[in-house]
Amino acid sequence: MKREDMTFAQRAESSLLKEFRKPIWRPFMNAVRAYELIKPGDRIAVCISGGKDSMLMAKLMQILQRHSEVPFEAEYLIVAPGRAGAEWFSDECRKLGVELLNNQVDVGVRVEVPDEVWDHITSKVYEAKLVYRTKRYGDLVRTFCMNPHGHVVMENTDGVITVNGHSYSDPNLQSHNTNFALLVSNRFTEPFKEPYKYGKRIASFSNMLAGGALLQRYGDLFKGRRTDIDRLSKSFTKPTLQATPGDLSLVLPKRHLDNILEMIQALNNIAPGMTNDDTLLYGVEVKFYSSRITLTKELEMPLSNIFAAGDGAGVTRGLSQAGASGVYVARTILSRMGTQA
Repeated sequence: MKREDMTFAQRAESSLLKEFRKPIWRPFMNAVRAYELIKPGDRIAVCISGGKDSMLMAKLMQILQRHSEVPFEAEYLIVAPGRAGAEWFSDECRKLGVELLNNQVDVGVRVEVPDEVWDHITSKVYEAKLVYRTKRYGDLVRTFCMNPHGHVVMENTDGVITVNGHSYSDPNLQSHNTNFALLVSNRFTEPFKEPYKYGKRIASFSNMLAGGALLQRYGDLFKGRRTDIDRLSKSFTKPTLQATPGDLSLVLPKRHLDNILEMIQALNNIAPGMTNDDTLLYGVEVKFYSSRITLTKELEMPLSNIFAAGDGAGVTRGLSQAGASGVYVARTILSRMGTQA
């Protein structure tokens, strides 16, 4: 068959067996034999994250099954693409004719305040999970990923810069600030079916204006003015991330900003100091989720023996939930194989 007449999958397989035989296929086969990775009668679950490495491994296993002298079955497929792979997962589901259900998208800011503001809570509960329904719109706003003594950081998702936060266990690396996300949850109706692209587009506005992450003082946002270098230099709260001073009202939709401001004012009742002019707001923080697909209670897709897990597949919303979903799928597969988990 001529190369121009091949499908994409056929071209990929041909390349692995010809152009990339020496750098990829041969080392793969050498490792399989040297470490006896596959034995006769093995039943293998292939896990796909959506990254190039896992996609390549899945293809190598498919070719090996077809040509191997050792009989084995690649019986189960687990798709856990992570948030960065949410868009890819949705596209693949459409190609396979799998129905997609609208999922929500979480968009907001990362807040940074002095440790003293939240110490009476974080000293007893490391990460407070707080949810508030706004009076103006009835939308849900939640805190997420609280980091006492932490640092605000930038993330790169498919070329789009967003913000996040982390903490160090080493006291020498800790800051004097606490940071956390304030996320506004929106669930869309027909005909909109691409929450991932919606969040990505909002984040791109921040990248366009600031060249990356954008930073604004709460007092400036509340008073309707842009934070500039001079105002930021006088702030009592010192930023842990070097971000561009600017105006979040030029990035986030008004409804999101109204919700965030109302949430900050509500939090001031339990953490006095939240509404200080020098509270720092970084934008934009986005949690990417795929449009959710119809799954069984065992997280199996309409396609037999194919399972979805984690945030990127639209199944969960958070690290611990994502990990638990993977364990749950693994136990389901083991039970089908008649193996004790």
